Amino acid sequence: MTENNVNQREDNSNTILVALDGSERSMKTVEYLYDFKPFSDKKIILYHIFSDVPESYWDMGTTPFSRSGAAQIKGWGEQRRFTIDDFMDRARNILISTGYKPQDISIVIKERQKGIARDIISEAQKGYFALLIRRRGYGALLHMIMGSTTTKVIEKLSGTPIILAGLNKIRNSVLIGIDGSDGSDKAVEFTANVVGNKNCKIVLCTVLRDFDIYTGDRNRKNVSDCVDCVFEEVETAMRRAAQTLQKAGVKASDIERKIITGVGTRAGAIAKAAEEEKCDTIILGRRGRSNVNDFSIGRVTWKVIHAAREMTMWII
Repeated sequence: MTENNVNQREDNSNTILVALDGSERSMKTVEYLYDFKPFSDKKIILYHIFSDVPESYWDMGTTPFSRSGAAQIKGWGEQRRFTIDDFMDRARNILISTGYKPQDISIVIKERQKGIARDIISEAQKGYFALLIRRRGYGALLHMIMGSTTTKVIEKLSGTPIILAGLNKIRNSVLIGIDGSDGSDKAVEFTANVVGNKNCKIVLCTVLRDFDIYTGDRNRKNVSDCVDCVFEEVETAMRRAAQTLQKAGVKASDIERKIITGVGTRAGAIAKAAEEEKCDTIILGRRGRSNVNDFSIGRVTWKVIHAAREMTMWII
């Protein structure tokens, strides 16, 4: 049975908002929830923004429909509503069959107000533990890394962790990007909260670029001193991250440390390291050490989203 009532929770801090568009691609988002075991104790809201007219309708502006055209649109809306109700029920039943408690899963279908992306952002700002969304959904072009709705959500939504469900097989193995910034500290704390004492491999990864690319051989000694200083900083950040994870219940044997040096691109190195370590998820702070207020997301995080196109990503 479809639950179309909006559940006004006083506290959403243990609830994952799952944005679904009714496509079979978005059903893989539901599969991610039951494949990634540490989320099994979270409450879930399966969330859909419903429009009773096709997307092409909005291209027509104020052009009126004929009577027959209006009847066709109405019929489309009724069929679409039936399809969405069935999809959301199937998604809920799948989660229940894989171990989620029925009382912890709600279905919310809301009428479109300002636009799909803006409506998702408005809801996601209500203190949820995280927003889970797919990179591409219904109607996205195959060559695109992300659909327009997801791109808008990432650019505009801040303060709520975003989980981009990928295509890689889930092995409960994650890589966290560490750079000593407040953003990476938040990523570690969020991961510790999720994983806790559950069985999950965690790779702490730091990337130091090749300074010689920019300075030349004459300044090699000064650059070496600079690298040593930065190296000490990231090692300290690594130790701090490991301590945070262990305090949350993660076994020391489940934590690996990886420091990559002498590369030209941090984003590419992070994506490659995650692949080499057989990680299914990359976790990064929304912004890194530069933390430029004019931008809602850092350039490294943005580049990793594009470089690791088949991996799940958490943006904290």
